Order: sequence, then C-alpha cells, then structure tokens
Amino acid sequence: MSVITTSTDAVTAAPARRRPVYGIVGAVVVVAVAVLTIAAPLVAPHDPLAQDLTGLLRPPSAVHPFGTDELGRDVLSRVLYGGRVALGVSLVATVLSAVLGVGLGVVAALGGRYWDATLGRLADVQLAVPGILLALVVLAFAGSGTVALVVVLALGSWVLNFRIARVHATFVAAQPFIEAARLAGASTVEVVRRHVVPALGPLVLVAATLTFSTVLLLESSLGFLGLGVQPPTPDWGQMVASGQAQLAGAWWVSIFPGAALVVVIVGVQLAGDRLAERFSTAGRADA
Repeated sequence: MSVITTSTDAVTAAPARRRPVYGIVGAVVVVAVAVLTIAAPLVAPHDPLAQDLTGLLRPPSAVHPFGTDELGRDVLSRVLYGGRVALGVSLVATVLSAVLGVGLGVVAALGGRYWDATLGRLADVQLAVPGILLALVVLAFAGSGTVALVVVLALGSWVLNFRIARVHATFVAAQPFIEAARLAGASTVEVVRRHVVPALGPLVLVAATLTFSTVLLLESSLGFLGLGVQPPTPDWGQMVASGQAQLAGAWWVSIFPGAALVVVIVGVQLAGDRLAERFSTAGRADA
C-alpha cells in the first residue's frame, strides 16, 4: 500500500515541478523576443525597407538567415522590426484595456444599481460582438493608423478586466471593515485607493497575459487583412499575408513571422499560467 501511495505522489508531483519550469521558459522567451525587437536597429543584419530586385525570394542563407521576400527585402530584419510594431501596439492596447476595464468595473460595483446594470449590459453587448467585426467597422470609419488601431484593440478587450474588477470590488465593498471605514469618514475614492486597487494588482496582472495574447492575435489578424499598420512599415500579420501567395515555393516569407507570433503567444500564456498558479497558491496559504 505504501508503494502505491508513494508512486501516486511522485506522479502528481511531477507536473507540479514542471509547470514552474514551463512558466519560466515562457517568460524568458517573451523577454528575449522583446529585447531583440527593441534592439532591432543594432541586431538587424539589413535595412528592413531596402529592396534588392536582383535577390527576390532567396532562401535562407548566411547572408539572409530568414531569406528574402518578393521585393528582395531581408525577412529577418523585417521580423525584428515588425515585432516592435506588433508588441508595442499590443502592449499599449493591453494597458489601456486594463485601465478602462478596471475603472468601469469599480464604478459598476460601487456606483449603485443604475451604473451596475448599465455597464453590465454594455459588457454583454461587447461580448456578443466579435472583436474582429468591431475592429472592421471602427477602422472603416476612422481610417487606418496606429492611434486608431490601439483604440480599437483596447475597446475590444476591456470586458475581462471589467468583470474581474466588478466582482472583486463588490466583494470588498460588502466587508465589515469597509463599513467601519465609511463610518470613520473615508470617502469612496479612499476606499477604492486603499482597499480595492491594491488587491486587484495580481488579478489584473494575470488577466493582462490573456488580454495581451488576444490583442496581439487580433492586431496580427487586422494586419493580415490589410487594416493594421500600413506598408512599408513591417508587421507580422502583414508579412504573413504578403507571403501566402508564395507559400509553396518560398515558405520562409510567411513561416518566420508566423512562428514569431506563435512563440510570443505561447510564451505569454505559459508565463500567465505560472502567475495564476503562484497567486492562487499564495492566496490559499494566506487563508
């Protein structure tokens, strides 16, 4: 009986040991890609916009490690510079989404039934409309551009943060110490600043990993459709689209930017899973 118990414990302990490793690997990969894209002017072997009409669609080589595209541009350099756009836009949109979602969530929880019902219905409508459809409609009227793209991405991804903040703020507002604080003269702003926002940090951080992945995928999808960052500025989704016509004979044009996109999304998700597990464990320990 002891042998069976020991074996079972060993089997269940193995995934627990591996999960932190996966989370660390994911974080390291994401940080490495981010550093390389930020340092693109220093590490890119060629000008991402320079065309070489004598070297169209060359396969990967020592001179062009990721090959060249249909205009003779170095794919590796374009992947590095394209990552600056994709990751930068997605990061800014994720931060704006968190600020908007948390702010509206706190207002819904503490502002009374009217605000709770109104913002709750607005969130339900937002969930009913696919993010890509909302982006297509807004960009069709507002026009393409980095600012419009960031706004569209933020507006399409605030609901998760809203729901987290709403539930947490409602729970905190029902605690006896909040009533004591109000009786002592604390205003709603002070309650939010001292009691609601500090405890929201870990929850919003975990939600940000999921939001970032969703926003990055949506940004790349819009770039693929030609509604994201406009040429000649490189962008991962745009690069995948430009190489799809040559996919059979020049696979590297689409595969390398697509692989960079997948690597970042998987890395962020692994890091997010590790953060969620860590905060969950810490919460159980405190309890």
